[in-house]
Formats: sequence, structure tokens, C-alpha cells
Amino acid sequence: MINEQLLKEALNLIEKKLYVEAIPLLTTITNSQPELDQAWLHLSKCYEEIEELSNQREAYKQYEMISWFNQQLSKAKEELRKSDFKNTQKIIQDLLKLVPNEKRCLLLLSEAAFKAGDLQTYFKVSQYNFNCNPTSITVTFNYLETLFNTKHFSEFIQVTSELDNVDLSPRMTSLLAACHVKQMNFELAFELFSVLEEQNFHPSICLLRMGNIKKIIGDSAQAIDLYKAALKKDNTNTETYWNLANLKTYKFTDNEIKDLEALSTSLLQPTKKAFIHFALGKAYEQKNDCKTAFNHYKAGNLIKNKHIKYRESKFDTRCVKSINKDLITKLPTIPSPPFQLVFIVGMPRSGSTLIEQILASHSKVDASYELTEIISIAKLLEQKNTSTTPYGLDNITEQALIDLSKRYLKFIEPLRNKKPIFIDKLPANYQHIALIKSLFPNAKIIDVRRDNKATAWSLYKHTFSEGHTYSYSFENLAQYINKHCELMEHWKALYSDDILSVQYEHIIKNFDSTVKEIMSFCSIEIEESCYSFYNSKRPVLTPSSEQVRQPIYKDALNDWKKFKPYLEPLIKLLN
Repeated sequence: MINEQLLKEALNLIEKKLYVEAIPLLTTITNSQPELDQAWLHLSKCYEEIEELSNQREAYKQYEMISWFNQQLSKAKEELRKSDFKNTQKIIQDLLKLVPNEKRCLLLLSEAAFKAGDLQTYFKVSQYNFNCNPTSITVTFNYLETLFNTKHFSEFIQVTSELDNVDLSPRMTSLLAACHVKQMNFELAFELFSVLEEQNFHPSICLLRMGNIKKIIGDSAQAIDLYKAALKKDNTNTETYWNLANLKTYKFTDNEIKDLEALSTSLLQPTKKAFIHFALGKAYEQKNDCKTAFNHYKAGNLIKNKHIKYRESKFDTRCVKSINKDLITKLPTIPSPPFQLVFIVGMPRSGSTLIEQILASHSKVDASYELTEIISIAKLLEQKNTSTTPYGLDNITEQALIDLSKRYLKFIEPLRNKKPIFIDKLPANYQHIALIKSLFPNAKIIDVRRDNKATAWSLYKHTFSEGHTYSYSFENLAQYINKHCELMEHWKALYSDDILSVQYEHIIKNFDSTVKEIMSFCSIEIEESCYSFYNSKRPVLTPSSEQVRQPIYKDALNDWKKFKPYLEPLIKLLN
């Protein structure tokens, strides 16, 4: 912005034929931003007018080189726009041979890696650019965005704390707030979103995020107030309606339902309407109007399924086919950490948060939120994999396993309070049990099960902020659940001693005995706090946060049966 103003002033001076006065301004621009070829061209003309021909030739030579360089960079951008990553990379690498560490080239190279899905290169190039060009605000903000996108949340916070004389943009501040949420620094996150809301930076979204934080820490009343404040700012921020509905304890008034019905037939974008339909589904379900509720759930799912395509993965099949006793006995055995890792897996909406809350109520257990680091490691290995065996386990080295184990332990370090047991609860990790057991041979797995029909219905009436794209159609949902069950049976055959299957219905009906079984599996003595898990003040970041803050109740066990007439096609598809 400063250079733009200087160039404008210089051009005004040139127009008045004040060439000598214009030269210092243009020189300042070329010194601080040499890539601006037009500044070199105008500088050349000024020197020509005052007959300093040596300086004129040098300035014009710079103009020609930089102009050509910029044209090549534009060409690379066009190739990237066409998703031709190979040509983009070639052009940029040729330019970097001429001007090593050129920040715009490195920015474009990292963008190309990101769009190509190569997150490792994306991170490395952005980090290298930041180290080479630490004074560039653009490069710094790009690096921060990279840290966020690659889930380096603690590093993001650290980098921002070390920046001198740099004011974070509102967007970077919002990412910083999100990082604090991920690191469970909820007060700091709330304060940052509050400041942004006061600055009128997407105030409705900031209020929504503030409401989410209050929900996470168990303050439903404040969450409701903030959600309603968000809707007053912008009632087209329809995600807020869904968050209200998803509070479980909140009931929409008749007037609110009328407003929602009006929005469902308005000119809103389809993806915004989907939230409205899911919220209306919940509203009518609370009124026991199952037909209208189902129609709204169905409408929301149809929109989501149309706009977020599900791609069936062959990964489960590859695991069953390639990972066997022979393979796992040949894997290098690496040391385990000095604490016990417990991974809770299963289908979403199957009761995994309840199991986590019970365990986390124990004085010897640490828990955080749904961590995706195992999935990130799995993706990294699959990107490099040239074998049909998942993760390339058939030729993985001991050092590779040690390095990846250290990476995971570094990721969870800020989330631990140094207790003897750490819980990593992410349902989707069920796919990666072989990877988990390769990295942490002593890891224990708790496999949470629930009646497939109940799980399927709970998923179908829920909309997710990201992922779970299989859940928006009966066919994809049934297929995913069936494959999940098949893969879990495969893992249990391979790792029978280290996997405990817990049936949700069993814990509801036989709570005490199931809790004892879980504690015994984790090799810890049962504590009274585990029976009164609902009194725990720990933050809960999943949609089940309210359910796990109340005693065990049996009402939801047969919820799906009210909708059975509409679910027959789904039930027939489930194994």
C-alpha cells in the first residue's frame, strides 16, 4: 500500500516534469519491492530525461529482466489455474534457478502443492519461504495459513507470539482463535472472537463461534444467547439454526418454526437451506410429527448429497486383503511411550463420546478432542506408497516408524497433563488400527458398537461441518456401515488381545459392569468419578457434549423405531 502511494506521487511528479524529485521515490520502491517492473521503467525514463544514461541503461535492463520474469510467473499462474501442476512446477523451478528464494515463486509453488494435495511439500515450501523471507508480511501470513491447514496449531500460536511489529489481519486473528480452540485454550479463543465481533469482522460468524465455545465448556444457556445474537446479526447464517437444534435441549418456538419454514422456501443458496431442513427436522421430531420431520431430514440430505459427492474408498478392502498375521509379525517393533495410549474408535453417533467421558473422569486419564493426526500420518504414507499394501507396511523401515511415532507424540504433547493414560478418540481411526499398532505396539483400542439401525438413523439426521460425506444417502450410509463392521472383525482377528468391543446398548442397560470392564481393560482401578462422569467439567467438542453431561438415560435407544416406516429401504441395505 505504501509503495502504491509512492508510485502515484512519483507519476504526478513525472507529469510535472519534476524528474529529479521523482527519482528518490522510485528508488525507494525498487529497493523495497524490486519485482515492480513499472517502477524500473519509470525510473529509466527519469534518468533518460536528465541525461544520466548509465543509470538509464541499468534501470531499463532491470525493467526488461523483471518484466520477462513477471510474464513467466503469470504463465505459471495460468498453468496452475488449469490444474497443470507439472508445467507450473517446471516454470517456477526454472525461475528459481535465476532468482533463488524469490518469494512469489515459492508462494506459487506452495499453492500448487496444496491444490495437488501434497501437504508435505506445501508445508516444507511455505516454511522455507518464511525462513528465507521473514520480513515479508505476505509470506508470513501464507506460512500461518499453511500451519493452520496442516494442523500445526501450537506452531501457529508460537509464530504469532514471536512476530515483531506485525499486526495480524482479522482473518489471521480468526485462525489464531481457531488454533486456541484446538489447543483447548477456550478463554483466549473466546476473547479473540469477541474482539473480532466488536471490529465488525463477520460478526454473525464470530458470535456463532463464541456460542460453540460456550457449548464446549458446558454453558448451554450462554450458547443459546450467543446463537440468537448471531441470528439477529444475520439470519442467513443458517449454520446457527442447526447449532441451536443440535443443542438437544433447545426447542424452537412456533414462531421460530414459521421463520425456518419461510427460509426453507426462500432464495437462499442450497447449502444454506440444508442447515434449515436439518433444523426443521429436529423441530418437528420434538413435536413427534415424524412424517414432517423425516421429509425435512430427507430434503437436507438430498441437498448435501448433491453438493458434496461421496467417493467410495477401496482402502478397507485393501486392509482386509493385504494386512495379515504374517505381515504384522514381520514389522519392526519400536519402543512404546512411557504412558498408555488408548484409542477409541467406531462409527460416529455410536456412543464413543460417552465412553471417552467415562474414562476421562478418572484421575489417571488425559483426554482432549477428536484428533486427526493419525489420519494425517496415514495420508502422508499413502501419498508416498507405491505398494498395494496400505501405508507401504510391507517395506516400511524401523526409522520411518520411529519418526512417525515421534511426530504423533509431539502433536499430543501440548494436550497432555502428564497422566499415565492418554485417550485419542476419533471414530474414523477404526480404519487405521494396523497403523496405530505399528507405531505404538502397546496401544489399546476400544471399539464402540451400537445397533446399526440406530447408528444409521442418528447419522442421517445429522449434518456435519466437514467429512462424513457417506451419511447423506441411504445407499452410501449402509455401504459404509457394512464395510466398517467387516473391517473391525478383521482387526479383532489380528489384534484380539488389544481390542475391547463395547456395545452402547450394553452400557446403557448394564452400566456398572461395563464400566468395570473398560477400567480393567485399561489396567486402572475404578473410581467413583467414573460413575458420575456427567459431573465432569472437562470441555467436550463433539455434538454429544450435552448428552454426556447428564446421567445415563434409555430414551434414545429406540429413537429410530419411530421412523421405521420411512427407514425400510435403509434397513434392507444394512447387514
